[in-house]
Formats: sequence, structure tokens, C-alpha cells
Amino acid sequence: MSKLTALLIACLALGLVAVGCGGGDDGSGDDTGVLTEDIGPAGSDGSPSGGTKSGAGEGGGKAGTEIDIVDIDYEPKNATVKGGTTVRWTNTGELPHTVTKDSGPGADFDSGTLEPGESFEVTVDQPGEIGYLCTIHAGQTGTLTVE
Repeated sequence: MSKLTALLIACLALGLVAVGCGGGDDGSGDDTGVLTEDIGPAGSDGSPSGGTKSGAGEGGGKAGTEIDIVDIDYEPKNATVKGGTTVRWTNTGELPHTVTKDSGPGADFDSGTLEPGESFEVTVDQPGEIGYLCTIHAGQTGTLTVE
């Protein structure tokens, strides 16, 4: 057998293994109960702080403002909300991300690592501009303007 034929067979076999390991759901349709973590005051160990993190299929309805995390961007990148609004970031992409306060008024918050499908909520109260970023992806930033 030629080297080219052997290489093609190896690539085909690896492709089949990758497809087989792709997972999928068990058909039950139940994806709740994956993860819920109530997050307390900011910790110095890099653990999530200052908000609430939930897993796929969780959450008690719509937040005041929803921000999707797709690829390496927040959508919308800039949002304006009223004081007392709960903001929910949901990782709708395929990569892990964080939502970490970088500047502005109010308590610090850090989602910790959000895997695809996970969400993080923070209620913002103090007026001003809050900058936040992803600590995993340099340049991935967003802004909340609280009125």
C-alpha cells in the first residue's frame, strides 16, 4: 500500500472517531439541573463572584437585559439599562468565556469560566458606565451604561 493510501485511511478513521465522540443528547429532552451556583462576595482565588451562574436549561425566565456571548464578542457590545436591572450574559457560542468587571461603579463581579450554554446574572444599581471583559480572550470587551 502506498504512503498516500495509508495516510488517507488514517485520516478517514480519525474523522469517524471524531464524529462518534461528538456526543449528543440522550433523547430525554431534559437538560435542566446542570449547574446553579449562588455567588457571594468577590473572592481572591479567581472563583466566580458578585452574581449568579446557571447551567444550560436553567434560569427563572427573562432577565431585564440579555447579552449573548458569541465567538469572541458580546452581543450587544454596549447596552444601556436602568438601575435595578438584572443583566444576563449567556454563552451561546462554542468557546468558554468569562464576564469580569473591569471598571465603573458598584460591586465587582466575575462569572468564572462560562462553558457553552451557561449563563451569568448581575443586578446593577449604581448609575454610571461599567466596563467588563473576557479574561480568556484579549480584546473581548463590553460596556453597560446604568441610568
